[in-house]
Amino acid sequence: MTTRTLCFVLLASGVAACTTTGLTSKPQPNPPIWSAAYNVPYTVMTNCLAARPIGGFTGVPRIQAEDGVATVTLTLGDGTQMAINYIIRRTGSGASVVEWRRSLTVGGWEPIDSEAHARADACGSP
Repeated sequence: MTTRTLCFVLLASGVAACTTTGLTSKPQPNPPIWSAAYNVPYTVMTNCLAARPIGGFTGVPRIQAEDGVATVTLTLGDGTQMAINYIIRRTGSGASVVEWRRSLTVGGWEPIDSEAHARADACGSP
């Protein structure tokens, strides 16, 4: 299969998925793989998680102060964003909840889940 054919098939699949979902229905988000509460402000937690990347990934933080939500997206060394995120929410004065989400379902990703949780626990320990 040529690259042009592959691109066409992927584009057609994407269009079909958009049209069959319907314009009025919202896709249901996948639940987080794990979540945990910490007695650490969400901005501190976000910066710590971004500074402690997992494996060969780099963490890219985005803090939305007005909403009290932040995201750390894991990227490859060349800057390609992966569908792997920490989502950090402000839950009170000096407290936060961290969710771990990834949409990659190919086998072999399970160890990254426990490593991500261990890193969040380390960032959440005073």
